[in-house]
Amino acid sequence: MARAAQSLFLGILLVAALALAPSHAGAAQCKGGDAGPAKLSDKRAAKAVVCLLNKERRKHHLRPLRQQSAQAKAARKHNRRMIRSRCFSHQCPGEKDLVGRLTATRYLPCNCSWGVAENIAYGSGGSGTPRRIVDAWMRSPGHRANILNGAYEHVGVGVGSGTPAAGRGRDTATFTADFGYKR
Repeated sequence: MARAAQSLFLGILLVAALALAPSHAGAAQCKGGDAGPAKLSDKRAAKAVVCLLNKERRKHHLRPLRQQSAQAKAARKHNRRMIRSRCFSHQCPGEKDLVGRLTATRYLPCNCSWGVAENIAYGSGGSGTPRRIVDAWMRSPGHRANILNGAYEHVGVGVGSGTPAAGRGRDTATFTADFGYKR
C-alpha cells in the first residue's frame, strides 16, 4: 500500500511539474519573430520585438518590460521621421530629441525620477525580421546594455515599413525601441 501511495504521489508530482513548466516551443517562439517585413504588419512586428526583448531579459533573470503606449507612439513617429527624411539617427533634423519626443506623448515629465534610452535599426528581407533585429542589438554593447538594464520597466516599440536608406524595396522595415522607467 505504501508503495502504491508513493507511486501515485510521484505521478501527481510529475504531472504538476509538466503543467507548470513552459513548453519548449512556446518559450522559444515569439509569433512573427522570423517573418520578413513584407509578411508582417508593423503592429505584429512590434509585438514580436517586445516578446523577443523579454525573452532576452528572462535569460538574464530580469523582469519583463511592460508595453507603454506613449513610448510606442513616440517610437512610431520617430520611425516615420527617419524614413521620410532619409535620416538614420536618434534625432533627425527638425525633430525633438528622445526626451522631447517622450514629453510630447506625456510619458514624461513626471514628478519622479526617470530614465530613458533608445535602440534603432533597419533591415530588409531576412535581415529585417524582428528576431534578426533583436539579435543584432544583443551583439552591440550599447544596445545590449539598454535591453538588459534592470532599471528599465517600460518599452514602446515602433516598426515602420521602409528604411532611411535609399534604394531599398518594399520588403524593408525600420525599428525603434524606447526604454524607460519612472519612480
